[in-house]
Amino acid sequence: MKTIAILSTAGGAGRTTLTAALAVLLARRGRPVVAVDFDPQNLLGAHLGLDELPTSGIGAAITTDVPWHAHTWRNDDGVLFVPYGDAPLASLPRTCQRLAEQPRWLAGSLASIDLPAQGVVLIDTPRYPSMHAAQALRCADLVLCVTLPEPGALATLVRHLPELRAACDEPLFVLNRLNPAREMQRDALSMLFAALGHGAAPAIRLHADAALPEAFARGSWLFDDAPYSQTSHDLQGLASSVEEQLAALTDAPRRTGAPLK
Repeated sequence: MKTIAILSTAGGAGRTTLTAALAVLLARRGRPVVAVDFDPQNLLGAHLGLDELPTSGIGAAITTDVPWHAHTWRNDDGVLFVPYGDAPLASLPRTCQRLAEQPRWLAGSLASIDLPAQGVVLIDTPRYPSMHAAQALRCADLVLCVTLPEPGALATLVRHLPELRAACDEPLFVLNRLNPAREMQRDALSMLFAALGHGAAPAIRLHADAALPEAFARGSWLFDDAPYSQTSHDLQGLASSVEEQLAALTDAPRRTGAPLK
């Protein structure tokens, strides 16, 4: 199996929505898919179809070592979902301390998932840098770095770009909610492309569409409700790009890179 970490260096970039959509699209293309919510906000289940946020999950196992496998759930598209569960604010310092002490904790937990070679594990994370995101980055075969095409979001990405590149192979950059008509976004993108440098893989662009949150509110998917829309086409293109990246990966060990701080 291969593991994909979905990261961003700014809040509100759309990580969780994209994790859920990508999980469904890959599952519909015939891949066994596991979607892991490794974000204490515990919202991925709502995007995958749960009516209520799960109270138990992998989060509690970090500090208690209780089994988390009994709390998984499979949605209508066949995606196996691993929830984070409730995370009281008072528990987060202890959780982060445990993750710091055991930097490969998540990798060891995911190793217990029985998936065939073509299987994919998608990890939704909190904003990077964080202990949770660092754990996902360490065990990922492929990293999707999601950002808004806004000056503030791109400035944080450029700031953390050297350490991200040092910790893993070149991330696949995803520009979410793009509006090409906005001059500010065009200027910000020029800044990003200059920072990425010549020869970097082109960033994947997902156009803004007000119908996307509306589809979520209805419990459906934009690519089902409006399959010929630009954003539906973009999401299918993202899934195809990920498929190409997975096909290019070999069984050789992933480059470890510099340690995360």
